[in-house]
Amino acid sequence: MELFFDYQTKRSLALLLNYLPKEVTKISAAIAYTHDDLLIKKCDKNKITLEWWGLFNSDISSKMEIVKEALKSPYIKFYPFAEFFHPKVIVFHNYGIYIGSHNLTHNAMYLNVEAGVFIPKNEINEKLQKEVDNFFNYLKQNSIPATNADVEKIERYLVETEIEKKRKDSIQQNIDALFEEQFQHLFILKGGVEDYEGGNKLTKQENKKLHFLQEWRETQKYLSIIHDKVKNIKEPDWIDKDADISIITDQILHAYYYSHLLKGSDENIKSSKLVNEEYEKNKLNPEHAVEKALKWWESLVTPPSNEDKHINIWNRTNKQILSNLRTRDLSSEELFQVFNQNHAARNHARQMKNSDFKLKKDCKKSIDERVKLYTVWIQKQKTKGGLTIQDILKYLLFDDSILIDERVFEVINNPKYKLDHFGRSIVGELVGWGRPEITHLRNNRVNKALRALGFDVALFSD
Repeated sequence: MELFFDYQTKRSLALLLNYLPKEVTKISAAIAYTHDDLLIKKCDKNKITLEWWGLFNSDISSKMEIVKEALKSPYIKFYPFAEFFHPKVIVFHNYGIYIGSHNLTHNAMYLNVEAGVFIPKNEINEKLQKEVDNFFNYLKQNSIPATNADVEKIERYLVETEIEKKRKDSIQQNIDALFEEQFQHLFILKGGVEDYEGGNKLTKQENKKLHFLQEWRETQKYLSIIHDKVKNIKEPDWIDKDADISIITDQILHAYYYSHLLKGSDENIKSSKLVNEEYEKNKLNPEHAVEKALKWWESLVTPPSNEDKHINIWNRTNKQILSNLRTRDLSSEELFQVFNQNHAARNHARQMKNSDFKLKKDCKKSIDERVKLYTVWIQKQKTKGGLTIQDILKYLLFDDSILIDERVFEVINNPKYKLDHFGRSIVGELVGWGRPEITHLRNNRVNKALRALGFDVALFSD
């Protein structure tokens, strides 16, 4: 064990962060205040996976500019806490653990008197490792990753509170000056956290929602990273110039998965096995895998799996039809077209039992016919809250008083909004087709493609 007693020119933590050993490929950091970007820049530059938990309150304890840079990186996940968070723990996986007083601020690393300990890997026994794992598992289970939408809210918040903040700062300066005048001989440090056992446990539904939002926002972050890269590539000639970038992003993943990854593979091997094999190859450098996939996409003279139809036709017609929900219900024909231009809906209609459609057991129907039957069937259904498919679609796509990821969760989990045979992948696709300006399509194929590219996302199923 090494003592990190930092004072005057002795700066142990800054030295460690500036010269990270090559064996460090992953870092987990729980740091209350982050105002210095050293760790974030090092991880992004050296392609080190960073899971970062930080305080993010009305004082913007984790500096917004640093959070914005972190969200752009495929190697960094930021989990903000609004309150009750004050640790300083950094785990350098395969190397050691720092526990101490340092925040990630210029003062803490270079000016303050700080104290901590560094425990090297060879001194971490099973009991200690379990304690560390339990701590970070607790953080993971009680946090949601930040998104660009959060940063946009903070930017608006800073503008809206600028006058109040200046007044508050002025008052605080007066208070601090009076304190210094009256109590120059006193320097008191006092703090603590209360976490009573069982006093703040989430319900089963709240846990389910937390885990859903974690997965959704994390995956949307990865899609946004690819989205930003797609803006700067030379698109194949067969793509309309006014196509939505989010739809093009989805179709790049579609082509990569079906025509690059699965093409020529053994049909007896589960697709999830192939995906996980690719993940192991690419997980240390997903950015490189994405760049290779984009170069492959740029070289395509013809669309390999109907991507032109999806980008040039489905994109336009789905968005146009679904926009009518702002002012009216959709006709049966419009609903059919939307469901027929939704891969998950087509696949689900194919898998539903003949008895659901009141067909004889041996009756054969084409997929288009089954989608037509599905459309007729779902229009007759109501949720436990008495809502129809028209009501649900209006809420799902256009009730912007609630975040879209929360609306998706409600539609697939809350009995008030939930319809049978209207599940996660169908809903995830619908929001992508209907609101491409604010979200990406989501289904199991999207997750499979992202995981194959090296992003640590979970699959819905095999």
